[in-house]
Amino acid sequence: MSFITIILVILIISFLVVIHELGHFWASKRNGVRVEEFGVGYPPRLFGKKFGETLYSVNLIPFGGFVKITGEEEDENNDVKPTEFDPHSFSNKTPWQKSQILLAGVFMNTLLSFVLFYIFFFINGFKSFYIPMIFDHKFKYGQEMTYGTVIFDMEEDSPANVAGIKPGEVILKVDGNEIKDVAGLRENLDGKAGEEVEIETMDISDPSGKKINKYSLSPVFSEEGTDTNAIIGVYLGDAKAIYYRSTLEKILSGPMHTYNMLDYSVSSLKNIIGLSFQTKDIEPVASSMTGPVGLFNILAGIIQSKGTGKILNIINTVAIISLGFAFTNALPIPALDGGKVLFRVIEAVTKKDINPKIENKIHNIGMIGLILLVVAITFRDIKIW
Repeated sequence: MSFITIILVILIISFLVVIHELGHFWASKRNGVRVEEFGVGYPPRLFGKKFGETLYSVNLIPFGGFVKITGEEEDENNDVKPTEFDPHSFSNKTPWQKSQILLAGVFMNTLLSFVLFYIFFFINGFKSFYIPMIFDHKFKYGQEMTYGTVIFDMEEDSPANVAGIKPGEVILKVDGNEIKDVAGLRENLDGKAGEEVEIETMDISDPSGKKINKYSLSPVFSEEGTDTNAIIGVYLGDAKAIYYRSTLEKILSGPMHTYNMLDYSVSSLKNIIGLSFQTKDIEPVASSMTGPVGLFNILAGIIQSKGTGKILNIINTVAIISLGFAFTNALPIPALDGGKVLFRVIEAVTKKDINPKIENKIHNIGMIGLILLVVAITFRDIKIW
């Protein structure tokens, strides 16, 4: 991995975090809360300049940024309000105003997804990349185009693997016959074990959809079937592309696609959690998560890739990651923005302030849990990558 690639990945991740913090900054200013410092990167500080009441700083550690807001730590760590009332302190704002400030980062990451998806669709003719369907799902907006023969995985030393076919390719034809689903593939391979067949595929990551690959291989007898049942050793699934064709769909393609991706993510998460409960195994949930190392390698792989779709792939991936940041931070989990908002909702409903020390302890426990989770995922990602 080149030094330039590492720098670009760091800049992308930092950009997403800074956008998030800009949301907190903007909402704080809008609600009359004093912002003491807006920092790019994390301390130690390299240099800074104060404009008005806010110090704008650039810091040594380049991952992300932060906003220091008057009264936020005070509200969490002190039982007693200061004797002198400060109207510009976060701690003296209403639950609704606090919630706006806390959720503004989520809003900004979502807005960034809108913008990036607009750019992506304008360049790509208002058609999404093909999305591997882990679970069956109907997208609410746009028109779907489905391939039912996408290779998700293959057996080691199988005819497909030996021939050079890769996961992510979709089988289009066998000996010139169009293939639409698993049944069609089986039908066209039946009785051809030991014979050479020609298979045409298309890589679903290619935005043009015009790059056709041809492979010659010999199917083998299926151990589970009869002597006439031939296989090439692949595991197939569905992938869908979404088209936004009407004028209204094109105008609203950014928010529509953001909704589609978020809806599919939530639906998949529910299915994965359900599968874990059904099998009494945490592995489905664990394997669906990506930590800092996995995220770093995904971005690095795209940046180092070649081809005309590289820029589109970067835009699409950053939009999805930004949406992931928004979704994760909105979850009602202690230490996350959504968890902090949950306490503000409780205060609004009960009309009673929650003891800051108790809330702070709960958030600290949540933070410890999140750190342990990230560490576990990081070790797994290092092992995989």
